[in-house]
Amino acid sequence: MKRWLVLALLVLALPVSAQTNNTCEAGEAPDVIVGDLQSVQNYGAVGDYYGYSVGTTSCNIGSCWLKWFSGNDQHPVIGQNMYRIKDGRLDQIGQSWLKHGFYALSETLCSDDCLPTNGEHLGINCSDPYTAGLNGQQTNLGPRSEVNPFTGEYQYPFTTIGESGDNVFKRIKVHRDDLDPALNPGATYFVDGQYITNDDAAAGNGNNNASWRSINVSSTNYNISLTGSTSRMQNAIRGWRTQQPSVRMKIVAVPNDGNLYVGSDTFLNPDNSRRYVYSILNLTSDRGARFFSVPVPVGSIVTGIYFHDVDSHSGEPYDTTDWDAYVDYENSRVVWETSTYDENPMANAIRWGTTYTFGFTVDNPATTLSTTEIGFFKPEVVAGDGFSFFTGNLHVPDVCDLDGVCDPGETCGNCPDDCSGNGPPAGFCGDGICDPLDGENCTNCADCNGDQSGAVQYCCGDGGGTNPVACADARCTTGGLQCGATGGSYCCGDGSCDLGESLCSCAADCGPVPAKELTCDDGEDNDCDGLTDCGDIDCCTDGACFTGIDNDADGVAECDCDDGNNAVWGMPSEPGTVLLSHSGISGTTVSWSAPASPGAASVEYDTLRSEVVRAFGFTAACLPDPNPADLMSTDTDTPAIGTVFGYLIRATNACPGTEGDGSLGQDSGNNPRGGPQCP
Repeated sequence: MKRWLVLALLVLALPVSAQTNNTCEAGEAPDVIVGDLQSVQNYGAVGDYYGYSVGTTSCNIGSCWLKWFSGNDQHPVIGQNMYRIKDGRLDQIGQSWLKHGFYALSETLCSDDCLPTNGEHLGINCSDPYTAGLNGQQTNLGPRSEVNPFTGEYQYPFTTIGESGDNVFKRIKVHRDDLDPALNPGATYFVDGQYITNDDAAAGNGNNNASWRSINVSSTNYNISLTGSTSRMQNAIRGWRTQQPSVRMKIVAVPNDGNLYVGSDTFLNPDNSRRYVYSILNLTSDRGARFFSVPVPVGSIVTGIYFHDVDSHSGEPYDTTDWDAYVDYENSRVVWETSTYDENPMANAIRWGTTYTFGFTVDNPATTLSTTEIGFFKPEVVAGDGFSFFTGNLHVPDVCDLDGVCDPGETCGNCPDDCSGNGPPAGFCGDGICDPLDGENCTNCADCNGDQSGAVQYCCGDGGGTNPVACADARCTTGGLQCGATGGSYCCGDGSCDLGESLCSCAADCGPVPAKELTCDDGEDNDCDGLTDCGDIDCCTDGACFTGIDNDADGVAECDCDDGNNAVWGMPSEPGTVLLSHSGISGTTVSWSAPASPGAASVEYDTLRSEVVRAFGFTAACLPDPNPADLMSTDTDTPAIGTVFGYLIRATNACPGTEGDGSLGQDSGNNPRGGPQCP
């Protein structure tokens, strides 16, 4: 399979001894997560709205204690939200103000190895519960608008400290119509909680602080009840994706700021049109977002443009005016936007801890939409000789942008072109979130260090996590786990080719993978290319596959493309790794290695270039090459600012027709990638 560029970095964790003190020393940091959403409360209605709160239990999975001082700005603040999944869309339907923490207990929800404190810190491996009643206590709820989620800094004392009001004041405020079963047939609901605090943020651990849990909504007084278990360290977009697996996700790291998450899905309608839905979660970005656009094919008809936000309330200063939505026919895109920061600093931007949803329908069912665009709200201020301001938009490719890098949200499952070869299974290791859905565990990904919460994370006594729990802990022997990651609990990447792993499923432990088929009559796919024995072009000249007449005496009968020419016998395989080098004088030099199976005595090569790698088959062009038989070509053009060039190489030989045109690899759906035939 063709790769643009793959750079793999393997970091092996060494066994560590258990922490014996709580204090933060060099190289140590706290890491607070929501270990459980453990209670809910309905406070009743005010007009058409209901007020709710959700209980949260925090855990410190870090390597030193977390500050928890009441009465100043050195404690966590806690937000709560409610979501609905309906008609394939994720809509945030309610948000609370922020509970300010006071006094940390030393309980053991996430580990039996809690190191207790006097309440002014949350100790290592310790948990601290706040009931729904405490998280709904209005006098201790402060505004989100006074908190920077990226740095964890906030104003204290906060505005309205000590103030209370009606049943929905400062709590999760939800409109009756968003809960009414008659108006929301088939809808499902969940709640989430998120912690923000400055020492956790300073350690770079702020992006794993949200967790979600499903709820049931009763038609009687719209009471809610928790169901299932808490999905730790998974934000709302991941919650949508868990309940709707077709959702694709992209993580957007805002420059010098926090993270946004973009989820998307698509649906074919009965009238053969196609509906698209997108949700943008601002998890930890202080700058926020004010602009979103999606390209559509020229001449297409766009209908049903959708926008859904969640309103701030109870005196938060933000404008709640809906975004403008329209089709920009000149630039062939659908656009949503609100005021700029200069026009209105209190405009309805996507602030931290909130999710906005967008959608539309296109008449062309075959449409594949790729790069979206997000515009930031607050300007970025960078200190230098003076101050420079960045207010531009960020182009965000959809999941699987085929850039050769296994990006956030891309996995071997949804983007093999970018992620294959990065260690199966390859999710986005390094985003600070242990995601079993992407195959991460504490052996193959540092995101999971010290986490024993999932049945595919084998930290118990194996030395693969920071302060792993002891083998005697019940969590090491329940849910199919066996202590030490043995006896069926195996991890690809641990250096041992275990039962259930194979050369093709786990080359990291069982490899290396041969360059070609080794034996042509063993019934096995030796080189893991999906082709076995005589069905593999590698075996065309093997005696085991000689079952017919060989007119040209080249030793090939079964798969000879031209039995009258002994210089050719089959389609060439893909060329090897493609490398790029650039010179401002001569341009870009593209080089590659010869295919493992040329299928002929000699081959030539086509160099294809595209400015839209996501749609390579439709946009590629053939570059002129005065020496098509050598292993390099030169492109004298330079991409325009803000664009890129992608290159693919095709090997060709003298087999008749297109039988001599080699493969360009597969796309993210494992379908052959298309490209023009070159002269």
